[in-house]
Amino acid sequence: MTSTNNDTAVVTSAAPAPLPRSGGAWARDLGDQYSKIARTSTDPQQAEANAAEARTYYDIADRLDRAISDTGQPGEEHKP
Repeated sequence: MTSTNNDTAVVTSAAPAPLPRSGGAWARDLGDQYSKIARTSTDPQQAEANAAEARTYYDIADRLDRAISDTGQPGEEHKP
């Protein structure tokens, strides 16, 4: 893509989209984020709600990882 700014041509390129993380890694990342929020929350109800979300995402990650290993699909460590 080329754009013009004050009569100076600027060439920009779109950054490639990140590759999706395989297995349950994406869900584990979300679980980690909710867990961190829960640990730093000053409101006990919010802390428990975020801890519950973290557990949900950790469960999803575990189920995805088990499902992938049961089908013999390569995981993130087996990327070509």
